[in-house]
Amino acid sequence: MSTGPGLGYHILDKGGAPLPGSLQTNPRLSKWLKVRPDGIVEVTSGKVEIGQGILTAVAQIVADELDIDIARIRMVPASTAMSPNEGVTSGSLSIEHSGSALRFASAEARAIYLDLAAQRLGVPANALTVSDGTIAGPGNLRTSYWELADNSLLERDATGKIAPKPVEQRAFTGSAAPRLDVPDKVFGRPRFIHDVRLDGMLFGRVLKPAAPWAALQSLDTAAAKRVAGVVSIVRDGSFAGVVAQTEAAAAAALGKLAAGAIWDSGEPLPDETNLRAWIKSQPVETTPINERNPDGEIAKAERTMRREYSRPYIAHASMAPSCAIAQWTGGAIRVWTHSQGVYNLRADLALIFGLPPGRIV
Repeated sequence: MSTGPGLGYHILDKGGAPLPGSLQTNPRLSKWLKVRPDGIVEVTSGKVEIGQGILTAVAQIVADELDIDIARIRMVPASTAMSPNEGVTSGSLSIEHSGSALRFASAEARAIYLDLAAQRLGVPANALTVSDGTIAGPGNLRTSYWELADNSLLERDATGKIAPKPVEQRAFTGSAAPRLDVPDKVFGRPRFIHDVRLDGMLFGRVLKPAAPWAALQSLDTAAAKRVAGVVSIVRDGSFAGVVAQTEAAAAAALGKLAAGAIWDSGEPLPDETNLRAWIKSQPVETTPINERNPDGEIAKAERTMRREYSRPYIAHASMAPSCAIAQWTGGAIRVWTHSQGVYNLRADLALIFGLPPGRIV
């Protein structure tokens, strides 16, 4: 958590080498870090926490490079309003892209604060040490990130020339750290989009068919309309749902709506106890792949093996119900949603709504 005298920071001779990771496309340091006077460092990554622990891992990296305790770090959720555009959270690339960017950004931010501290204290930067954000020099000279906190300090592009710490000086990276996202989940604190409450917000529930591609033949809405708090019953062809003042009213009305719905048979789902047989019965496109020798003839196999593997149906999908909120205000829209790529989603929404991307957050 601290460095000794002479280890203030080390300048790399990078020449024309590109910036690491996502710093290449998001070089502004203030996009990544903000030092607050109250002893907190806000870290804004463009990657999204979807249970893989990326935000905790990134916090460990920043804590090491800034010489602060990980408890001082606040990870800011990804948002097009402030986060660096790091594309999509996928492919196990978050540490490579975001982690490397924040390691170099944090190392450079530390050097900037050490240079300012050196000016204030009247000593060389390499005579200073940092321990949990407190900057100390000879003769008991002291200051801190928090005393020097100034948003304009990081309003500059990264150079990538400040060397990150060597492995042996890292206190957090490579060691187990308590997950930052787990306590709120365990103790039921508001954390999910389902917990967001906006002024005047209404709640919706959608009626689901009994089978895939089933068409809604008729719908008796009388019982659903009598539920207290129901604002509207919506139907467009086979799409139907309720809008209510509370979540409980929406759920109760949906139950009444389902009881009054008649669907056609649709297409039945396959027998889940024998999916293997169902899959093998479906139409397929087969392309033989043969290994040929230089003369163009199919090589003779010295040994032929035949094996068959199967597994249950699985999906790369959310365990909880999906949820999104959109709020229109003065020709602009703010969206809360589970997304692995908020900037990509914003681009799509801009096309759908005919709005400039800057008016969508």
